[in-house]
Amino acid sequence: MALLDLTVESSNEVIQSVADRVDAVAEQRGWSQKAVFALQVTLDEWISNIIKYSFPNQTNAPIRVVIDENGHELVAQVEDKGAPFDPSSASVPDCLDDTLSGRREGGMGLFVMHHLLSGISYDRQDDRNIVTLRVNL
Repeated sequence: MALLDLTVESSNEVIQSVADRVDAVAEQRGWSQKAVFALQVTLDEWISNIIKYSFPNQTNAPIRVVIDENGHELVAQVEDKGAPFDPSSASVPDCLDDTLSGRREGGMGLFVMHHLLSGISYDRQDDRNIVTLRVNL
């Protein structure tokens, strides 16, 4: 059984409620501040991307967040039925110079995610995107 299994609607207002629920579980489990920060930032970024790019004109599409521990890792799976997108194989800049200077559009969120996570993977099952975020405890 997962430590957290939460389904929210695709609107920016839900991001804080997900963060609050993660904080509650983190406090119960005694996770380090570093691990909680990494999980919170990457969940915020990924859910924001789902809302912005997968459901730009729809505010009631379900997004499921499942969090558990696996050994010395936190494992968060985020599921949605939006357009397919694989963040594990997307182009990520080596540094943020081009993004910050405006020479490159996008990539900052994926850059941050890849640097905070111990792993990120993607699976498409039927009509669902399943992104798995891994954070070292």
